[in-house]
Amino acid sequence: MEWTSASLARLLDHTILRPGHTEVDVRRTCREARQWGFHTVCASPYDVPVVCRELAGSGVRAGAALAIPMGFGTASQKSRAAGEAGADEVDVVVNLSAVKSGHWDDVADELQAVRKVTDGRTLKLIFETCYLTDDEKRWLCDVSCDCGIDFVKTSTGFGHGGATVADIRLMKRRVGDRARVKAAGGIRTFTDVRAMVEAGATRIGTSSSVAIMNDFLGEPAGAVVAEDDE
Repeated sequence: MEWTSASLARLLDHTILRPGHTEVDVRRTCREARQWGFHTVCASPYDVPVVCRELAGSGVRAGAALAIPMGFGTASQKSRAAGEAGADEVDVVVNLSAVKSGHWDDVADELQAVRKVTDGRTLKLIFETCYLTDDEKRWLCDVSCDCGIDFVKTSTGFGHGGATVADIRLMKRRVGDRARVKAAGGIRTFTDVRAMVEAGATRIGTSSSVAIMNDFLGEPAGAVVAEDDE
């Protein structure tokens, strides 16, 4: 792809999920997203109403992150949360216990329930790949595609490992054109982003979005530079 600051920014889901953040942090994250033109601000369901108000009319989408970090919860709990989230996009963690137990019918039931209530919105399934075998990743790609999930996503950023080029390649090969791939977890530089995109990712989740933009532009790490700053 042709790399410009605008094309890079539109790949990024700017996240505000770290423990202990405040509403001030959420508003700052939204301000950064508006300034840079990021694709989405991804936040907890509690923070989504603030995100929606802050981003209104900006063209930046609001995203809700559900079942962070381990995906434990029932299908009904997740579908209810997804239906009530009020966001343009929903990122939800798969039930890792069900996956590790090989309970694929339960996984499929969960994904179908969440997909049903998010019809018309972008739905991304977070695998937390660091806990899965390659076979489990492949099976989960297949179940995701069967259930109409829009994106398969590597990680929450809270596991012991994040996105890897190897996992992106594996997931992209498995889903083909049936779904898109989002890389998240440990992505902090433009070099990281480029490697993930070259491996097959079409969306990047990161809390380091501003640092990545400054890295691309050759600015100091602490700089805040935007083409359309307020």
